[in-house]
Amino acid sequence: MEKLKKLYHEIDHLSEELPAELSKKIYLYAQVLQVIGKLYSDSTREFKRAYAERKRKWGEALLTYEGTGKEKEGSAEVESYKYREIEADREAEMIRWKNAFISTQEIINALKIQLKTMMKEYENS
Repeated sequence: MEKLKKLYHEIDHLSEELPAELSKKIYLYAQVLQVIGKLYSDSTREFKRAYAERKRKWGEALLTYEGTGKEKEGSAEVESYKYREIEADREAEMIRWKNAFISTQEIINALKIQLKTMMKEYENS
């Protein structure tokens, strides 16, 4: 996270009016994308682990409790509730980083178009 803060701080201090700084901004956003990609993959792994743990607790509860199928399912649901909440938190974190990744890709593409347009304007003047 500290690396992201540093990169964003540097990005914020670059001008989009100067081609060299705009190009540097694109480069820094590409570095941001790498960091976010790592965070996205880490959060995806944590979500999958939370899912697996919830399913394991669900299965254990089904084996432990006695009764009809519905009674076992109800008990398993109560038993795994805490793990369902953890899973939901991990999924939200995963989606957060996925959205950040996609948004950063869009920013990079927009800046590339802006740089290309700027360079054409310089060539034509």
